[in-house]
Amino acid sequence: MIHAIFVDPNKLDGIRESGANYLMVAGESLGQKRWHDLKKMGMTFSISFGAFNTGGCPANPGSRETLLERIKKYLQFNPEALWLDHFRFDGHWEAMKGTKIPGVHRDCRWCKNNDRVGVLSELAQEVMTLTGNQVKVGYFAVPFKTKEVPDLVSCLGQDHFALGKIFDQVSPMLYHRMIKKPTSYISDYIKWLHNQTTKPILPIIQIKDMPDDLKDRLFEEEITLSFQEAIKFPSSGVAFFCWSHVVDKNKTSIVKKLFEISNSTHRM
Repeated sequence: MIHAIFVDPNKLDGIRESGANYLMVAGESLGQKRWHDLKKMGMTFSISFGAFNTGGCPANPGSRETLLERIKKYLQFNPEALWLDHFRFDGHWEAMKGTKIPGVHRDCRWCKNNDRVGVLSELAQEVMTLTGNQVKVGYFAVPFKTKEVPDLVSCLGQDHFALGKIFDQVSPMLYHRMIKKPTSYISDYIKWLHNQTTKPILPIIQIKDMPDDLKDRLFEEEITLSFQEAIKFPSSGVAFFCWSHVVDKNKTSIVKKLFEISNSTHRM
């Protein structure tokens, strides 16, 4: 089972003792020297990076070129996997109220009269052609069900049924407190997403309350419950977002204990 942590490659103190066996490394601040140091840790490494810039349009040919150049750049590190963040049109889903996503990308010269799902599907195919069999490729999923939030497909263009036919795996951003859901929503959503995509699902969960201006009231009992929900079948494991939050909130012992318990359980 994957026990992952999302990390900034420049903030790794204590990561060896975390109990993690897999790291999602933020690619934006990653260099060859740091990557070489990371490889010495003996863990499985993947690279996460933004597919499109905020404010841009995925249908813009310039966005396509930027995406493919980023893919080429990170392939040079020979990671086990690439994770595409923000593989969608703009929309501030973290601040959603009701069923409408605020701040969605408005039609521009590039996407007007274009099917947004089709735009992303074509780009996904290009990514997979470029990567070949060198690495697994996954994307971060906005954690809402299509029937509950139609904007997910119509505005953001993130159709999991379509993308699941193309990419190798999916990581839903199941920050349950941020989206005001119970911990049970985590396992429920994983099952739904697996049915949509038929691909391995690696949920990423929060370790503290977000955004950062909120007082942290996410305590060990609820962290444990969210972890337990995240590793239920058909999940391929769990990832915590993120290591700097773990350290800042003195929750390293919680993460280590959960990984150890999970390891012992799955060895039985």
